[in-house]
Amino acid sequence: MQEEAPLHLSAEAASAIREEVVRAKGREVSFIALVSPEREVISPRAVARGNMEAVLAAAKEAEPGSVMIHNHPSGDLEPSGADLSVAASLYERGLGTAIVDNDARELYVVVEPPEPRRREPLDVEALEEILSPGGALSGAHAAYEDREGQRTMLRTVAELYNEGGTALVEAGTGTGKSLAYLLPAAKWAIQNEERTVVSTNTINLQEQLVANDLPLVQELLGEEIEWALVKGRGNYVSIRRARLAAESAPELFREDRSAELDAVLDWIETTEDGSLADLADPPSEEVWEEVRSDSDICLRARCPHFQHCFFQRSRREAASARILVVNHHLLFTDLAVRRATDNFTQSSVLPPYRHVVLDEAHNVEDAATSHLGVEMTRVGLFRLLARLDRDGKGILGAVLDRLEASPRSGGAEGLLERGKKRVKPAATAAREALGRFLDDLDPALPQGEGDAYRLGAVVAGGVGAAEAFGAREGEAPLEPVRLPQVREGLDALLNAMAALEREVGEFRHRIGLSDVWAEALEGRILDLSAIERRLQSARSGLRLVLDPGDDADSHVRWIERRRVEGRPGRNLALAAAPIELGPLLRESLFQKVDSALLTSATLAIRGRFDFLRERVGLDEGTLESEGEGPVVREGVVPSPFSFADQSLFCVPTDLADPQTATDQLQEDTARVVADFSELTDGGLFVLFTSHRALREVARLLREEGHEARWPLFVQGEGDRARLLTRFVEAGSGILLGTASFWEGVDVPGHPLRGLIIQKLPFRVPTEPVTAARLESIERRGGDSFATFMLPQAALRLKQGFGRLIRSRDDHGAVILLDDRITRKKYGRYLRESLPPAPFVKGPWGEVRGRLREFYGDP
Repeated sequence: MQEEAPLHLSAEAASAIREEVVRAKGREVSFIALVSPEREVISPRAVARGNMEAVLAAAKEAEPGSVMIHNHPSGDLEPSGADLSVAASLYERGLGTAIVDNDARELYVVVEPPEPRRREPLDVEALEEILSPGGALSGAHAAYEDREGQRTMLRTVAELYNEGGTALVEAGTGTGKSLAYLLPAAKWAIQNEERTVVSTNTINLQEQLVANDLPLVQELLGEEIEWALVKGRGNYVSIRRARLAAESAPELFREDRSAELDAVLDWIETTEDGSLADLADPPSEEVWEEVRSDSDICLRARCPHFQHCFFQRSRREAASARILVVNHHLLFTDLAVRRATDNFTQSSVLPPYRHVVLDEAHNVEDAATSHLGVEMTRVGLFRLLARLDRDGKGILGAVLDRLEASPRSGGAEGLLERGKKRVKPAATAAREALGRFLDDLDPALPQGEGDAYRLGAVVAGGVGAAEAFGAREGEAPLEPVRLPQVREGLDALLNAMAALEREVGEFRHRIGLSDVWAEALEGRILDLSAIERRLQSARSGLRLVLDPGDDADSHVRWIERRRVEGRPGRNLALAAAPIELGPLLRESLFQKVDSALLTSATLAIRGRFDFLRERVGLDEGTLESEGEGPVVREGVVPSPFSFADQSLFCVPTDLADPQTATDQLQEDTARVVADFSELTDGGLFVLFTSHRALREVARLLREEGHEARWPLFVQGEGDRARLLTRFVEAGSGILLGTASFWEGVDVPGHPLRGLIIQKLPFRVPTEPVTAARLESIERRGGDSFATFMLPQAALRLKQGFGRLIRSRDDHGAVILLDDRITRKKYGRYLRESLPPAPFVKGPWGEVRGRLREFYGDP
């Protein structure tokens, strides 16, 4: 075999390097250069002068297979330790590294550029054949149905893997979209050993993918494929922390938690999974906080339980898996860490990946908003301080008790004195400062549970905080920190938390200096370190919400009261979130992967994806302005169900106005529910946009005695999954639900025979994030109602409608009690966004007659 020619500089490249070094007066310069097929280094481009951070930053834009070159002014071309470290990092990015002298006569290759990956494209026809009549799927299942839409979607996804880019695919209910994207993802992983992350919004879909769809994919391909369901770290128990908590429970907890801890320890001996979902009787939040896995408190390979650790085992499985099933929360947590660390090629919260599938993608913007912002609550902040020390209990108490047990060992006496006289008073001072600050802030905020006060916003009529902040309607209110007492309280709190952070850090450091106590208190040292980091994070969050500086224009910030069981209105929440997520998602997700698929049963509005594209940063204008070209594919795969035969869409026109007659609307809703149940013998979902309306209608139905005939299942009166199970088992139940029942709920067949939607699901325009986004659109000269509120409502209504027809055998009617869809100009837009069901409108008496014909005798 002929030996490969050595890497060498072309004459033009050497000349260019010499000239640049002369311009730098002989100092170090770094270049990125291409490598020709003849192994000649060509086209060097100066990217940095003596700055390794700049070198690594420039490497992000370099073409894989290129080489990074820098000169050694001394003429000694032997690589330094720093050179080798940078070379390793560059190799991970697909680049080689070389060193030259100032005259560019000699070239020392530190690391050869890696061979560019040669990907084997998918055989689209062969994959499509698996789903075709006579293919592997028809042979594996007697109930096989040919779904043309499923094959269409599979072809789109397979071409996406082969050619790269982004695809938006709406796949109507019954399409079988999971197989359509999992087959190409699995085959690509087998052929090219590249990982795909599949992210969903609901647990139900994750469990379906792992328990049913992926095993089927493996069977259909006839080849082994490794997959893993990845959960967030906080879902797993830490064996070491659980045992440590049990040993020091009297010092950690104010109340006796021994029974809960014993139950956790017993469960650890029997569980295979080790996650909270596998624990039949979860412990209190206080106990779980002390026993869950936590990156800040992890000993990693030094932990005696490392090999048996449930979290580490799950991550080892994830590292070897080629398909990872995650939820949107975990995906965006990973993305946030990657952005903060500028790491898009190596492991972070998730292993590195080149392909992503966002299922239930209509939730992407909301999911990213909630996980890329910050939130602190009164309860959470006090819990953080109490975890360190509260009446002698907590981590500090556990450390001091251990030191007092051996007061003459390893400098324990000095540590005890510092813990008692420095750390404990600092913790007390921070707790008192927090209490004073919240007491000063609370009276200035809107009154009433659930109210949110958006900071920095223009005060509209009726906002209770306007007067308190000294603002008149139409003026921008003062920020809370402009009130002297709030400003002083915040400064005092931030100073007290910073002082506590320093004291905890110094205490931890001094424990670590003692050979005796560094080993004996190793776990508690990690606990103290975690407290430091969380204090720092809390201070940063408080500043972002209350004193944001340059971040004010890019974030929406708000404060609200939230109900706490047993203490109504006592939990104050302070939060901030990015206003515009499109640029962030485009730069940090879609441009970092080779392929991205966004899919859902509800992505398009009247067959177009304009709204979604604009919200997630894939709008054509932006892409073209950045020179990226038309890299986004689009496709709508209609549902195979016959909505014309299987369903009916009804709108009564003589009920209470949903915008004004609130009490009458609840009475009318209860009446329609009862009348409809007479026709269907129950089997109804009733969807609301507010919890108050839901509770009132439930009360009215019970007062009329309807629960005796049709069991009522009311959201908020039990676990969501259990409510759904009981509804299905009852067969004639009525389920009243709000937001979480509008989507991700699959009840095919007889148990669900009808659907009532009380109001059009418009977002509350004064809700902080919504209000900020509406204002952002208006500032750009857009129509916020037409381009945001209306499309959001259309997608949500489509989601709710989709709860009813889940199979070819389903049969039922959807009743919308909001006649704005018939009398407002935008009504046609909303109707055309729904499946093509026959449409009936008129007085309730006439609509009820049409429904009787549709259902026949119950």
